[in-house]
Amino acid sequence: MRYVRLALLGIFILIAIVLTWVNTASVELHYLIDSVTVPLPIALWASVVFGVFLGFLAAMGMVLRMRAENARLRRAARLAETEVNNLRSLPIKDGR
Repeated sequence: MRYVRLALLGIFILIAIVLTWVNTASVELHYLIDSVTVPLPIALWASVVFGVFLGFLAAMGMVLRMRAENARLRRAARLAETEVNNLRSLPIKDGR
């Protein structure tokens, strides 16, 4: 499966390079204050990089919450294991 993913990534990169090389047209980007003319591949790659950055920022909150929950669950498991070990070491009293 690892090699399939690596091959798909290589094919994706190859297609991206070919499309970047073939599409050399310029586009005009309008933003609030001014506008600028840039090559199409630069505009596309900039938008992809910006989208990936925003995706990482959006996922970071979930990752940090999961790490905190993981630490809390490890502490709870360690306490439960300590309690079980302490209960096992108590002498057994006969109720008669």
